[in-house]
Amino acid sequence: MTRNQLDHYREVLEQQLTSIGETRNQQQEEFVEGRESVGTSSEDKATGLETMEVDSALADSEFQLEKKIRHALLRIEQGSYGICESCGAETADERLKAKPSVSLCLPCQKKHEA
Repeated sequence: MTRNQLDHYREVLEQQLTSIGETRNQQQEEFVEGRESVGTSSEDKATGLETMEVDSALADSEFQLEKKIRHALLRIEQGSYGICESCGAETADERLKAKPSVSLCLPCQKKHEA
């Protein structure tokens, strides 16, 4: 992989991290505002709990993505980005373009999911 390609993926990954951080800050503000505005009725409390569950699931998903992005950035620094961590083959450029945080080639990802 060329230095220009690595720089491109580093920039994309860093932008994704920034976006996740901005989303997290926005969610935290909305959470605080939501807690303050929840009424005392059972319906209000139930709606508030549902919203908190959805927000929690989203936060967990974003946390997992953030870990993958940080791992991909580390792999760029170490010189192993774009190489499958399972079989050592090069990861297809199309796969990296679609999801730059991946660490497995498509065949290994399919095996992992099976």
